[in-house]
Amino acid sequence: MRPGIGATRKPLAAIHLDLDGATHIFRAHGWRYDGHDDPLFETGLWRALEFFEAMKVRVTLFAIAEDLDDPRKRELLQEAVRQGHEVASHSLTHRKLTTLTHDEKRREVFESLERIERELGVGARGFRAPGFKIDQETLELVDLAGYRYDSSLFPGAASAREGSKSPYRPLKNRRLMELPMPGYDLLPFPFHPSYSLVLGTWYFRLGLRRFHRWGAPLVLLFHLTDFADPLPPDRLPGRKARLFTLSHMKGAPKLRRCAEMVHLVQRHYRIVDSTELLAWLGTQLDGYGVEAVS
Repeated sequence: MRPGIGATRKPLAAIHLDLDGATHIFRAHGWRYDGHDDPLFETGLWRALEFFEAMKVRVTLFAIAEDLDDPRKRELLQEAVRQGHEVASHSLTHRKLTTLTHDEKRREVFESLERIERELGVGARGFRAPGFKIDQETLELVDLAGYRYDSSLFPGAASAREGSKSPYRPLKNRRLMELPMPGYDLLPFPFHPSYSLVLGTWYFRLGLRRFHRWGAPLVLLFHLTDFADPLPPDRLPGRKARLFTLSHMKGAPKLRRCAEMVHLVQRHYRIVDSTELLAWLGTQLDGYGVEAVS
């Protein structure tokens, strides 16, 4: 999409929240997680729901479907649905999809959709791969399962369409839409809140200002770590875990800085839910390519 395309006075933005709790963060890094509770998930999602209610925005929660086995996590997800938030899939078990067999990939994509829809009573339209790691085979499974969009790719990723800062169709002659993560040209890291909480709000301002020049829709991605209370030291295996769970920061300062970032986005974008963004994109199809990913 060319900069400035579309009839809206401001580009559109959708807010996403990945529901990686301590259980899955630890597993992804090969750390042992002791205990049957997950305070990072519980405090993170509860505070996030309060935060978005105060901001008067509805977001899309990317849930790991096996979390529905935990009654406390299920209750929070049900509360999110009651508050009007959308739920999408962040896979079944949060495994790195590009390392799996075809059958394992299919299970992660299909069963996560089935469980979310059956157990929460919602239509899960979106998918995001754990760690943003997705390939052509998995994208084809996402389309086959009936998802409306994927949101896993950064511009410049090996499987992304070249220069793809704007939404596009990653599979030829398929309806699946890719809502790419915002590009961060010439910056060392993405500027979404998890990084910007570590690096400073100035980093978010810089990344947002650069991206806004393209006039493309924005996916503003939060994680539970951005809202959660810090994990106590006796539950952290080391400094790296403290950083990756943002446990070096207290909850209240994180909330203040997240609010500042949302206000910055509201200044330059019109925030809508993912369903409204997809509907708008459906009226702009001539501005989007339909090439398959490499």
